[in-house]
Amino acid sequence: MNTTKNLDKIFSKLPVQLNSVSVKLSIMDDIEEFLSQGFGLEEFAQEAIDEAQILTTKARDIIRFDMGEAIGSADDTIMEAEAKLKELGADSPQLDEFKKQLADLEGIQKDLLRESDNI
Repeated sequence: MNTTKNLDKIFSKLPVQLNSVSVKLSIMDDIEEFLSQGFGLEEFAQEAIDEAQILTTKARDIIRFDMGEAIGSADDTIMEAEAKLKELGADSPQLDEFKKQLADLEGIQKDLLRESDNI
């Protein structure tokens, strides 16, 4: 009879032990799934970073070269207009406004370069 009590005791604990093992396995599966998702997202993140680098380089080229060329051409033309006006002994309020706009544009270019460097 002592053996029966021992067996009953063992079997009464067995389902609980199996359930806890089952719960532990389920948790382990969840952890494995989350980790797999995380590792799987690496490729997507790297692609996004690569695209961002390409677009950042494109933006810097536009700012430095295209915008720089427009600024340089405007500056040269303003200086040419100033020289002609000086020869004529005339002033131009419009030319003064263009100088102000050029200064604003140069400030915008600097801000954009700074912003692109922070990306």
